[in-house]
Parts: sequence; structure tokens; C-alpha cells
Amino acid sequence: MGSFRLAKINRLSDGFALAGYTLYSVYACMLFHSPTAISSFTPFGEISTFWFLIALLTGRVCGYVFYSLFPSRRAAPRHAQMALLVISVLALLGFVVVGMALSFSSMVFDVAKTLPWLCVGAFVLGGADAALVVGLLGRLVAFGLRNSYLFLVVSNIVAVLAYYVLTFLPRFLSFPVAALFFFLALASLLCDRGTATDQSKSEYSAPCFRGAFSRLWRPMLGVSTLGFMAGLMLQISGREEIALEAFQQSSVFSSLLLYVVLLVVALALPKNVDLGRIYQASIPISAVSFLLLPLVWNSAGGIVNSFANLGFMLALLVLTCLVVEVARDTGAPVFPLLGIAYVVAYLSQWGGMIVGFRNASSIGRGTLTLTAIALVSVYLLTVLSLALFKDKGFRGFETESVVRGRDHFHSARAEGASCGERCDEIAEAHGFTEREREIVRYLGQGNTIHAVSERLYISESTVKYHVKSIYQKLGIHTRQELIDMIAQGVEEPRG
Repeated sequence: MGSFRLAKINRLSDGFALAGYTLYSVYACMLFHSPTAISSFTPFGEISTFWFLIALLTGRVCGYVFYSLFPSRRAAPRHAQMALLVISVLALLGFVVVGMALSFSSMVFDVAKTLPWLCVGAFVLGGADAALVVGLLGRLVAFGLRNSYLFLVVSNIVAVLAYYVLTFLPRFLSFPVAALFFFLALASLLCDRGTATDQSKSEYSAPCFRGAFSRLWRPMLGVSTLGFMAGLMLQISGREEIALEAFQQSSVFSSLLLYVVLLVVALALPKNVDLGRIYQASIPISAVSFLLLPLVWNSAGGIVNSFANLGFMLALLVLTCLVVEVARDTGAPVFPLLGIAYVVAYLSQWGGMIVGFRNASSIGRGTLTLTAIALVSVYLLTVLSLALFKDKGFRGFETESVVRGRDHFHSARAEGASCGERCDEIAEAHGFTEREREIVRYLGQGNTIHAVSERLYISESTVKYHVKSIYQKLGIHTRQELIDMIAQGVEEPRG
């Protein structure tokens, strides 16, 4: 237990901002993981609930796309304050429109008349939601990998427990309470003044982004597949026939069990968590839901839907940790990386919901179509597992190019030259400082920027500053070029 120390939170404001993720997670449980919030005014039917969730996801995707395409590089505090103001206005508008639509729907006989307004409000709310998530998770760059993982797991445990307590509230309070948690999470960001500054220090270059995505494409592929499966299961599992209380209990207890297991596993490990192995568990969890689908259907409180959602949630948690670590290691801006990762995740879930909704009427318990869907889904998940884990490259945080470069370097060593000798030759030829000489040795051995900072007891920003100077002196742009240069011997400057 003693290893769970958020030692790298150097400012109290960062603690408030990260605690905001717990508050946000409670809101997300009420609005996304079950129809708790929108059932607070009137019992919505299947179609209304579906379009509400579709509008929310569409707003989320649009918000993440905006963050991906138009990241802010400015460090002035007023820009961060303006962004928070915009999020606040959008969220307030979304909650007001959704609340009014829910209120009026109980006064009219035709719920379809208020459905467009409900969807408009949900879309606006989804956009504000995306901005809040990116802002909250961007703070994890200040943490180590293990602490980021532990914080996300513990935050979700607290959020699930809080959500379970809130399910006992009168239904008419559910939506206002969800709004309260959202604005409390948003208020936590006001305590942090460092976001824009940290973002401005990131490197906006094509080589930097290529290096980041060379390490992210496989986990993104897995998350997109599991997101599609979760969205599909949500529509074909007959969830609308399950009592809300049973659905809530199934969701709460399955989620709580998953996060507790993740916490125990992490605390039992003395070193960094192996995210690759944890990610692998998400695929069989999702596969179990489809194996049980023809047998269980919507019995046991919708447990099959819970399993599919758990697989997606687990993969998304691992992807979040991986994105933050890659941003911290490569110097790539974390906001657009998070935005792109979450666009992939929720766009695939959106697609799965659309496909499931269009075909739900032809699917029922005991039908041949249901059995075929279950078998095909299990087959696809098996193929996905083989594709993602055909080698060990995904388990670590190294690019395949770094692994190849390290192998190339070892072959060079076999010919008689050591890493230190190669690096010293390059350093001497290009006029490196003593600190640059130390850093290039570690980089040549395949160490990450984070590992170099820990070995030399200096900040990562300092390491990145020296790496940039090293690249300029060598006339290169990527770590792979550096490793190739070390493996091949001293080269003349390229300009």
C-alpha cells in the first residue's frame, strides 16, 4: 500500500484538478452508463433513450475532434480561463435544454415532440463533456505511469460507490445531482493554472506525432473494436426490458469488482503495471458477454451487457494511461492525442449502437440470428487478440523502431564497439556538452525520456530540452535516426 503515493503532485491545485475526475466519473455513471438521469422525470421509451445517447456520443465525438484539430499552444492564463468559461456556458445550456425537455415530456402525451430538444441539449452537453474530460486527464502528464493508473482505478472505485449510493435518491433528484457533479468537476479545473503552460511546451511536429501513433495504433484498434461490440450489445441484449434497479445493480457490482481486481493486481506488483497484460484481459471479458448472449439474453440484470461494457471500459482505461505516458515520453501534446484516442473509441461505440438499433427488431432470444452474431463476434475478438499480441511490442512503451534499433545496436556491439564508445565518438565529433553526452548514452541504450530523467535525477522538461539540442547538432529529428547513427558509427553533420 505504501507504494500508492502521488508523489509527483507538486501543487495542491493539481490535486484538486485530478480529484475532479472522480466527481466527473460519478456524473458519467449517471448519464452514460445507465438511463438513471433521464429516467428522473418520466419513463422514457427505447427510442427516446437511444437517440438521447446517440446525441450525447455525437457531441462527445465532435468535441474530441475539435481538440484534435485545433489544439491551443498558447500559454497565457486568460486563454485557459476563456476555455473554462466556454465549457461552463455550453454545459449550462445543455443541462437547461435537457432538463426542460424532460420536464415538458411529462406534460405532453407525445414524447416525440420534445425529443428534438432533448437531442439538441444532449449534443451540446456532450461537447462540454469532451472538453472537461480532456482537461482533467491532461493533468496526468505530471504523474508517473503507475500513479496515473492507480489514480484512475481508485477514482473509478470511489465514483462507482458514490453512484450506488445516489441510486437510492428520489428519481426527480437524479438529473440535478448529475449536473451538480459535472460543475463540481469543472470547478476543480479553476484551481490549476498550469495547463496552458504545459501544453505550450509540447512539440508540434510531424516526426513527434508519427512516433506517438506508432505506439498507439494497435491499442486504438483494440479499443475501437471493443467499443463497437459494447455499443452493439447495448442495443441487441434486450436492455429495455430490464428493470432500472436491476440494471443499476448489475452495472455497479460488475464495475466495482473489475476495478477492485485491477487495484489489487497493481498494489501487488512492486514495479510498473504491465498494461499489455491488463489490456489482454479486456478481450476475453467482452467475448464472455457474447458467449452468454444466446443463453442468458437479458436475464440476471443484463449481465451480458455489463460484461461487454466492462471490456470496453478496461481497454479505454489502459489506452488513457498509454496516451498520457506516450505524450510524457515523446513530448507530443497530450490534448490532441487524448482527443484522437477518444474519437476512435466513442465513434466506434456510436457505430455499434446504430447497427444494433437498426437490427434489434429481428433479434430475439433463441433466434438463429442471435447465435450467429454471438459466434461471429467471438471469432472477431479472437482474431483481434492474435493481431494485437502477436509479439511483445505492445506490452512495453517502446516503438517497434526503437526495438529494431536496439537489436541493430547489439549487432554492432558484437563487432567489438560498445555503446559508450559509439556515443563518445558522436559526442566528441559534434561538440556535445557533458550533460548531452550522458543523455545520448541512455537514449542509445533504448531508454525513454522518463527513464533518463529518473536515472539522472533531472526533470523531463530538462531532458527534452537537451534532446532537442542533441537533435539540432546532429541534424536529425527522431530517436530512430539517433539509434541508427550510434549503430553505424560517427556520421558527418547533415547541415
